[in-house]
Amino acid sequence: MLSKKVLLSFLPLFLIIILAFLLRFTWLDKLPPAIGGDEIVYTLNAKASFITGKDIFGQWAPWKGLIFNYPKGETQAELSYILNSFIIGPLDFSLFNSRLPNLVMGVLLVLFIYLFTKEILGKRIALFTAAASAINPWLIYIGRTAYEATPAMLFYFISFYILVKAKGWRILLSFPFLALAFYSYIATKLIFIPLVFVILVYCFYFINKKKYLKQYLSLFILCSLLVGFFIISLKLNPSTSRADELLTPFNSAISGEVNQIRKNSIQNPLTEVLVNKYTVFTNILIIKTLKTFSFDYLFAFGDEFYSIWRHGMFYYIDSIFLVLGAILLFIKKRALFFLFTSLTLIGIIPQIFHTADLGNFVIHVTMMLPFLMIIIGLGISEAFNYFKNKNLRITSLILILFIYCFSVANFVNIYFFWHPLQGYFDFPIRIVSSYALRAPGDQKIAVYSNSSFDFFKKYIFYTNQYNKNTANVIKDNINKKNYSLGNVTFASCNTSLGYEDEDNLIIIDAQCPNPKIPLPHLSIARLKDGGESFKIFNDRFCNGIILDRYASNMSISDFGVESLSNEKFCQTFITSL
Repeated sequence: MLSKKVLLSFLPLFLIIILAFLLRFTWLDKLPPAIGGDEIVYTLNAKASFITGKDIFGQWAPWKGLIFNYPKGETQAELSYILNSFIIGPLDFSLFNSRLPNLVMGVLLVLFIYLFTKEILGKRIALFTAAASAINPWLIYIGRTAYEATPAMLFYFISFYILVKAKGWRILLSFPFLALAFYSYIATKLIFIPLVFVILVYCFYFINKKKYLKQYLSLFILCSLLVGFFIISLKLNPSTSRADELLTPFNSAISGEVNQIRKNSIQNPLTEVLVNKYTVFTNILIIKTLKTFSFDYLFAFGDEFYSIWRHGMFYYIDSIFLVLGAILLFIKKRALFFLFTSLTLIGIIPQIFHTADLGNFVIHVTMMLPFLMIIIGLGISEAFNYFKNKNLRITSLILILFIYCFSVANFVNIYFFWHPLQGYFDFPIRIVSSYALRAPGDQKIAVYSNSSFDFFKKYIFYTNQYNKNTANVIKDNINKKNYSLGNVTFASCNTSLGYEDEDNLIIIDAQCPNPKIPLPHLSIARLKDGGESFKIFNDRFCNGIILDRYASNMSISDFGVESLSNEKFCQTFITSL
């Protein structure tokens, strides 16, 4: 039986893990308030494969992902379909169930970041690193979604932990987890070999002091064979390779940029020397690199994917400890400094070599961020340890805790109470789906938009209508591009499915051209500013319920949309002009 002293030694880590769990678990059934594009692909196909053995088109089986063959129109991470099927398959569709696998893996990620850091920097620094990871805005954000970055980070860090811990042939135990990491995310395939090479070199020289060369070479050969198999698969299936997204000096976008600059410049002998595909390519790489490491990006604003525009992927105070940690690493642990610098720079490769677009996309640099957290953990630990006087040390710890508590409270307020109203994750589609399900069954319902297939997939999810009885109907309709189920049809803006029939319920995306329907209508409110997301014609469902002109006085419980009463649903999300 474990002694009291041993149990107390585990208490700080236990509390950190509980904190990580609570920040990822709280209101997960409601927030984020809707499901995103890639999330719905993984979720629907996971359910379909559990029920039918194939995807929603009835053409692809999950095992084909292991040979890098993908569902129709979706070149995504191969492993996510399988991971999600264990939860989504036997359970109902819901926001909580769709994100439950990542909730578990997000908490485990904090644990393995701790274990990896403990092996190379010691327990105290590892605890501060785990605490920084538990409350990190990016890890909380991505851990509350079904996107593939979380499993990729987790499996990489499990393998890293094994590599810094294992001796002899046990080193090869890391390969299954490296393979899982490789299958977890398309973007990080690009950096698989560099990551493995750097960590193996470090372990060979600095962990095991030039021992086990045969084992390290064997592991590297296995990883290279996996990558080689992937490359061969791409050659055999070029339509699914996404190779055109890889930025090189020979991309058409680079050539177009060169021609544009030359065309708009006063001609001189230096133009062709200074403006060519290589100089433009290099300039784009430099700009993207500097933007990725900019203070505004990391600590203030984020980007399009990380859509919390009022907050960065880190806290402001993290910047101080990041700089401090980097300086101390360089001074005291030079080998680790170069290790983390190398891993960090490798981590940004998927972003800087992804198309010529200068915008940031944080999920592409997801492998960079945990290494920055380790440096931050070191900085916090050293700041706390700087004072030899016990009272000063306690005072510094209290001050650091206070600033972090305030920072976390600010992020929580933005994430839970501001972000849900901004319209990200296509929340209005969830309202359309719930409205269509609640509407009278004797009405034909037509939903018009510019994304009818996406709307249809999300309607199936929100209304939980994919099962053994409907799977074949849904498969046949999707293959025929007939996006309908029961009395509900989803069509493009420019089609006509009964505008003129006053018995049909018509729901029209506000972005569609205005139809010539001389009828009064209700609206599905845009929560951000009170405008219209969708127009509803020939309503019978909310008829007789007193509706407001604007959506207001929202609460977290209102985002449990499917559990609201009909009256509460109408009063909350449907408005009348």
